This record gives sequence, structure tokens and C-alpha cells, in this order.
Amino acid sequence: MEPIALGISTIGDSAAKRQLLPEMVNRHGIICGATGTGKTVTLRLMVEQLNRRGLPVFVTDFKGDLSGLGAPGGGNAKVNERLPLFNLDDTYFRASPLELWGPATLPLRTAISELGPELLGQMLNLNDNQAGLLQLLFKIADEQGLLLLDWKDLHALIHFAEAERRNLASRYGNISPASLGAIKRKFLAVERDGADALFGEPTLALDDLLDEAKVHLLDASQMHPRIYSILLLWLLAELYENLPEAGGQLKIALFFDEAHLLFDDLPKRLLDEVEQIVKLIRSRGVGIFFVTQNPLDIPEAILAQMGNRVQHALRAYTPKEQRAVKAAANSFRANPVFNTATAIGELAVGEALVSCLDSDGVPQPVDRLLIHPPASRLSPLSATEIQQLLSASPLAKKYRHTLDRESAYEQLQKRQVAAVKKNAGGAQMEKSGELGRALDSMANSFGRQLGRELVRGILGALTGRRG
Repeated sequence: MEPIALGISTIGDSAAKRQLLPEMVNRHGIICGATGTGKTVTLRLMVEQLNRRGLPVFVTDFKGDLSGLGAPGGGNAKVNERLPLFNLDDTYFRASPLELWGPATLPLRTAISELGPELLGQMLNLNDNQAGLLQLLFKIADEQGLLLLDWKDLHALIHFAEAERRNLASRYGNISPASLGAIKRKFLAVERDGADALFGEPTLALDDLLDEAKVHLLDASQMHPRIYSILLLWLLAELYENLPEAGGQLKIALFFDEAHLLFDDLPKRLLDEVEQIVKLIRSRGVGIFFVTQNPLDIPEAILAQMGNRVQHALRAYTPKEQRAVKAAANSFRANPVFNTATAIGELAVGEALVSCLDSDGVPQPVDRLLIHPPASRLSPLSATEIQQLLSASPLAKKYRHTLDRESAYEQLQKRQVAAVKKNAGGAQMEKSGELGRALDSMANSFGRQLGRELVRGILGALTGRRG
């Protein structure tokens, strides 16, 4: 793949310093800058150019303003002003082949069993005792042959443990009613935040992200930050576990908007695992770009693995902001032509400090660039345009409609019916209508779901273990 020209040097440095080498994308990167300084436009440019070179790209859109990737640019005065500087005209504008994921387009789903108790506990914000009980619930489901696919299945499992707590204690030990109640409350709270929509079938098949050179855009604008962060951690673990060694071939690039959300309140054990995944996943041909306001938003051990760096303007009015500017400046290989820390505060909108890796994997000295204009439209797609894209999507038939095969909810419902018939005279209850009322009551109490292995989680992605 040919290098990607990111912009024009305003200090006259060589062209090599302005280029992102596709073969170095799997050394990862970071795009930083204060709100309104142009980092989203830089993200857009990189996505377009990597995709134009035949690479699938997965992008998260936390603000809901990137769908314009699917339409040709033009009509923007500021972009038009820059075209002559880059010897471009209106023929430059073009759309990227876009697949839209999100609640109103293609639902991106996984299974409760695939997420695993570790990440699910983090999503529910459980303490250590509650997280331990959740691990036990997954073990019970595994040994009871209960498939955990969707949110309704998890609800049914919690209800089952609550109803059978005394019987289960003889095999699994004491099940704390206080911890079980806390899990139930947090389950309902996260459900109100829309977590139920994340689980079910059909689940995301990674091949659908990798098979064609498309831009896969996840609309996360209505997604709760905690749910968003867990989804992205799950995706990283899935890619690491399921992709083979790539032998240096780039398979996919990931751009994670509002990247700080991945690391907020993440316990050290999970942070260590994420650090390992980021380090090792490049051998699978995966490149990760974190997009955030401040480089200090990213844990130091992970930030150190970001080989390609783009820094838009940061303002430094407070001591904390001044520390951020200093940290950003120190992350670059110095250029004797200018002071990096001073330049960070002086950058205009659409300007950035850039340092990418050369062909030997060595960071280039930082350069000050006027960023290349994107080819796609800066404004989002209209509702009509979104529907047109969706109608033409080859994945719509596969993902738009939910499957609801038999899993824990239905399995436990059947067991309850059998027990009622056996203990209370099923034929007489059915004749009198009491059975129907019992079934209605159970339907209101349980949940629904998929099933592969039950106890998995992010730790299994690295070690090959299954709980």
C-alpha cells in the first residue's frame, strides 16, 4: 500500500515526515486535541485513505457526526479554501463504502455467554463479592446446561438462583441473598440504560468486518459510556482470540472515539489484560487508533505503544492543562526547528503536530502540518440517506431481525411447567385455567438468549482458559 500523506508541512520538513505508512498502522496510534481543533476531521481523513487502499476499517462514532463518510464532500467553505493548497479540485470528493451499525441500522450484538462474567461484572459495576457471585451464576448455568444468549436469559438465571437458593447451596455453597439482590438491582439499572439491546442473536461475525474493504461505522451516540467501553473491550478480545497470526499483513484498523471511556474506573487486573491485548494484537494484523482530547486520558503503559501520533491544539490555562501540554510534547521525538510544547498551544484549527513511524519502526521527528482535507462530507447523512444505505446493505438481511431460539429463559420455563404439572396435577390445572395464569406469571419473571461456552471473558482471550 502506498503511504498516506497527512498534510503539508508549515516548517518545510521533508515529505516523509508527513506520511503514515500502512505497514506501520498495526503499531497503533493516537489522535488528540481539544474540542473543535480538528481531530475528528483527521480521523475521517485516515479512515478514508486506509479504506481507499483496500483495508476494512471499524470506527466508533460517539457523537453521531461521522455518517457523512458515506457521502461525497463538497459545499463546505473551509474545505474548499484548502483544495488549491493541495492541488485538488471538486473531482477529489468521494464517498466511502459504508456499513452503518447501531440501534436504528444494523444491531451489533453479542451473547451474554460471549461477554463472560468478568466484563459483565464490570458493566454492572459490581463489587468483589457481587462479581464472585456472578462468576458462580455462570458456573451454575454451565453445569445446568442453560444457554445464556440474551438479556432475558440472564434475568431468568438470576430469578432461578433466587428461587432455588437453598437447594443450590448444598452443591455450590452459600448464595448471599444480599449480593443476589444487589446484582438484580444493578441489572435493572443497566437495563434502563439500554444494555439489553447489546445481547442476542444473530451475534456479530468477525468475518463480516473483514471480508470486504468497507468502513464499518458504529453509532454509539445513544450508548451509555459504561456499555460503550465494555463493548469495545469485548471486540478487542474477540479479534485477538479469533484472528490468526497475520505475518505482517494488515487486516483491519480500529478507530475508537472518546477512548478515555475504555479506561475509566477499569480495575488493574483488566487494565493489565487490555495492555497485553494492545501489545499482542498487532501480530494479528490489527491497528488501533485512540481518539481523545488529552494523551493523559490513556494509561501510560498503553500510550507508550502508540507509535503514530497526531496532536491538535491543547489550551493550557490551569496547572492540570499545563501538565497535559508538557506530557503531549514529551511524547514526540523533538524537532530542533521549533519548540513542541509552545507549538501545541499555538496550533490553529486544522493544524496538528504529527510524528509517524518510518519503515524501520522508528518515530520521525515531529512536524507541524496543515492537515489534508477529507474527501467525504462533513455533515451527517439524512434519515433518507441512511435508509438508502441500509436498503442496499448485504448485511441487513442477516442482522436486522432478531433470532430468539430456545435458551435459558425457555429452558427454565419448561422446567417450571413440568414441575407444576408433576406436583399439582397438570391436567386439572390446565382445565381450570390456572396453568395459563402460572405461565403468564413466569413469563413476566424470566428473561431470553445464544450459546457457546459460558464462562469466558476477557481473561480467556489471552490465556486460552475457559471458566
